Amino acid sequence: MTLDCPRRELLDAVQLAGVAASGRGSTLPIFQSILFEAQEGRIRIVGCDGEMWVERQMPAQIAQDGSLAVHAKLFNEILGSLPEGEVHIEQPNGTSLRLSLQASEYRVVGMTPEDFPEIPSVSVNAKLRMKASDFVKMVESVDFAVARESHGRAYLTGVLFKYDGERLQVVATDTHRLAVRSEPFPGLGQPIQAIVPERAISVIRRLPIAPDGELELTFGDNRMMVEADGARIVTQLLGGDYVPYDRVIPTSHTRSWLIDKDTFAACLRRAGVLAKESAMRVVLSAKGGVVTISTRSEGVGEGKDEMDIVQEGDDLEVAFNGGFLLQALSPIETDGVLLQLTENDRPAVIRPSEPNSGYLCVVMPMAL
Repeated sequence: MTLDCPRRELLDAVQLAGVAASGRGSTLPIFQSILFEAQEGRIRIVGCDGEMWVERQMPAQIAQDGSLAVHAKLFNEILGSLPEGEVHIEQPNGTSLRLSLQASEYRVVGMTPEDFPEIPSVSVNAKLRMKASDFVKMVESVDFAVARESHGRAYLTGVLFKYDGERLQVVATDTHRLAVRSEPFPGLGQPIQAIVPERAISVIRRLPIAPDGELELTFGDNRMMVEADGARIVTQLLGGDYVPYDRVIPTSHTRSWLIDKDTFAACLRRAGVLAKESAMRVVLSAKGGVVTISTRSEGVGEGKDEMDIVQEGDDLEVAFNGGFLLQALSPIETDGVLLQLTENDRPAVIRPSEPNSGYLCVVMPMAL
C-alpha cells in the first residue's frame, strides 16, 4: 500500500469509523481496530464492535493498493498529533503501516485484514429516505430520555421509530420520563416499527452530510443500514416489545401552568447549582399565578426563584428532577410552555404552548 491524502479529511474518517471500535470496551483486539483499505483511488475505513459497523470512504492518490487492520485509538492519536498537510502512508510489509508528514514519521503494527468481520447484508423490509436535518431534529427531541446501557431492559437503550406512511413518530423513555415527537412526513417510504440503538443514532448524527442532504434508512428483520455521501452504518436493531407508552401519557389534567420558556429554563439552571447535591430535586409551588422554584441541599445551602405564570386550577406543590425538566424544555421552539398536572404524585406533561405541536414529554414527580 502506498498513498497520499489530506491529513484532516483522513482524521475525520478515522474518528467516525473509530466510534464503533471504541464503543463497548471489548478486550478482543480486532474490535479495538479499524480496517484500513486502499483500492481504486479510494480509502475505505471500517470500525466494528460486533453489533455495529461504521464505514467511511474518501478519495486519495493511491500508487499501490493494500489493506491492514490497525489499532483505532493509536492510529487516531497519531493522525491527530501530525501537522496539517498531505500525509504519506505506505505498507512496508504485511503487518505495519508507516505514516510520514513533513519531518514526522511513525510506524504502527497491525493485524491481517482477513480477521476483520465483514459488514453483514441487510434484508430489505422497508426503506425511508429523509433529509438529514429532519432526522436530527426528530431524534434530538427525544434522545435525552433514552435509558443508559446499564439499564436492565435493553430495548429502552434505543429510540422507537414508527412510520405509518404519513407520520413519523419517535419515542424514548428511561421509565422516569417519556419523550415523544410526531410529525407528518408523507411519502418517506414503507411503514416500519423498529427500535434503533442510541449508539447508532449518535453516529448517524455525526455523518458528514449537509443539512439539506438525504439519508437512506434500510430496515431488515434485525438490522438497519444507513447510507449517505460515502458513509455507511449497519447496526443490530434492539429486540423486545417496546413499552405501551400510550398508557403512560395522561389523557386529562386538572391544573395547567403557562410559563415563559426562557425564564423557566434560567430558574432551573440556577436551582441546579445546589440541586446537584440532592439528586437534582427541585420543588415547584404554585399559588395565585406565581410559582416558586426552590431547592435545598443538606450542608450545602438552599435557594429559590419566583416567576409569574398563567395558572389554571388549584394551587399545587410538586417536586421534580430539575435536570429532567430542563432537558424536556430544550426541543420546544415556542416562547411559552405548558406544564399540565393533576396531583403531586402523578406524572406531569410538558408541551409547547401552541396546540398540535407534535412534541411532549411526560415527567414523573419526586417525593416531597
